[in-house]
Amino acid sequence: MPKGTLRKLRQKTESWSALTPDQIIAQPTIRPIVSQGGYHQEGIKEAIVWTNDHKFSGTFQLIDIEVYEVVYTGELKDGGRHIWGGNNLIADFTTFTRPGRYKVRLDLKGTDQVIDSITFPIRPAIYFELGRKGAKWYSYQRCGTEVPGWHPPCHTDDGLLNGKPFDATGGWHDGGDYNKWTHYAHYGLFALAAIYEDFPERWQAEKGTLPYPLDEMVWEAEYICKVQMEDGTLLSAVGVKDDPWFWEGVPEKEPTRRLSADYGGKSYANTTLVGASMGRLARILRSEGYDEAAVARYIEVARRGYERGRGVDFSKVESRTRNEYLETQAGLLLADIELYKLTDKEDYQADACDRVERILAAQGDQGFFYSDLEKKNPYYNAGFYQFALYEFLKANPVTPLKGRIVDSFARWAAFIEPLAGLSNFGQIGGLAEDGSRRNLHRGTGSIYITSAGWAMATAAMLLGSKDYLPIAERQIQWIVGYNPTEISLMAGVGQGPGCYHTRMAACEGHEDGAIPGGILNGIRGSDGGVVDIGDARTNSKVIADHLPVDYPLIDTDTYGWTYAYIPNEYWVPNNGWFILAATRVEKALVEV
Repeated sequence: MPKGTLRKLRQKTESWSALTPDQIIAQPTIRPIVSQGGYHQEGIKEAIVWTNDHKFSGTFQLIDIEVYEVVYTGELKDGGRHIWGGNNLIADFTTFTRPGRYKVRLDLKGTDQVIDSITFPIRPAIYFELGRKGAKWYSYQRCGTEVPGWHPPCHTDDGLLNGKPFDATGGWHDGGDYNKWTHYAHYGLFALAAIYEDFPERWQAEKGTLPYPLDEMVWEAEYICKVQMEDGTLLSAVGVKDDPWFWEGVPEKEPTRRLSADYGGKSYANTTLVGASMGRLARILRSEGYDEAAVARYIEVARRGYERGRGVDFSKVESRTRNEYLETQAGLLLADIELYKLTDKEDYQADACDRVERILAAQGDQGFFYSDLEKKNPYYNAGFYQFALYEFLKANPVTPLKGRIVDSFARWAAFIEPLAGLSNFGQIGGLAEDGSRRNLHRGTGSIYITSAGWAMATAAMLLGSKDYLPIAERQIQWIVGYNPTEISLMAGVGQGPGCYHTRMAACEGHEDGAIPGGILNGIRGSDGGVVDIGDARTNSKVIADHLPVDYPLIDTDTYGWTYAYIPNEYWVPNNGWFILAATRVEKALVEV
């Protein structure tokens, strides 16, 4: 193996003026920070201006860049002082609703500079559009086939099971590597199902073919049918060596891979959720008149996953498995919902009610949930347990459990809402180990941000409260550039980091690593110590060396391939939650 490397992230403090004493990040010049992916016509629209140690006042203009004329003028509001940017100003143009492409221009008293933002769109279905881009990313991750413009058919010899050939071709490359982590397939399957079922009229297909989201689901589903074992466990295709991440070349030249369930395929939560997502696909396809033999195969996958999760006693499992309890109940509930619709067997409906009770019982007095049966491990993230509660309510709108489910969302939202006010960006913060609030706590990343956005939009819908919608929107906007790094975490939308952790950067013509629509793992927060965000496996480390607490970490210091996988890698779950959040916010803006 080649000798490793070490890079240290630089703190961005070079700027046009002195910083405030507590300021930890700045811009080189004054410019408004905007949602580079755009703003919804009926949604919240703000830009943030960082002025370091200066206390400016003034106005801003919205300029239509297609006709180059001023279409809106407003007063800049004082946004207080923050460790990000020092003194903050807010440009609020929420009341402006005309679709188009724009930029924000500042007129600050005391300076004659022309200060413009990055351009951005305002459109009536912007969140659906972003969700659509996120959905198309899965097509670039296809394995076992040519991806036009990227690579010829790859991994056509997958794989080896116990040293013998086993057909495991197809499926998706899961992230920045070429491994196929089958146990994460449910993130993509549930997301593709949601964007199709919520907006079926927006997907066109040629006669005799499926609309894109369903076609993409079938691609992954056929692979899952091959690698699910009789007991419901799931095989993953991984690098043939002891190190499954060793291959960094083009995909079509990777040696024959091995199959193993040891990387997550035995997880009760994952296997149950994958089964439930296959049940959802089976139900949708049956309603579309799809091949009944395929539908039957998918139902069998769902049944196997369901039986595996249903048979576990979480009071007796080993300690490392106990934290799978909550999400396993979610998988069982989601499977109950789909299997009941597919079979009309009342046992599934009765079990669904029991799973709802178990999930509700996992919520603590403060509003957050616990991941384990004993309630020892608090779980601040939103997750499939809430997704499952909502789906149960959608399938059973007059259930006696409705009031408790709605109340559960209300209590969770009340706990989360104060954590959305820690900065002007409105990102959901978190709690440090000592209980103090952090702008970017240890678990922050794209999944944390977008799943919270989904849950807040869902709470707005269930409670009929518009108050939660701006919070939900800001989580989507954070992903597409409205954040303290001014980096869009969605490739191909706005200003990217300049480097991505993806082996696809080895493909000729794609050395920049930008796979359209891919969502990165996302911005992490420094804890003040040495934070390793690189690839220790190869001894090629990227670290943050004693950067200030809550300093936003993402690699922007190189081109193309980066070993900084913790913030800069694509991942199937990232796109899954982004699509779920974007489509839910789009729907909520119309319905609430």
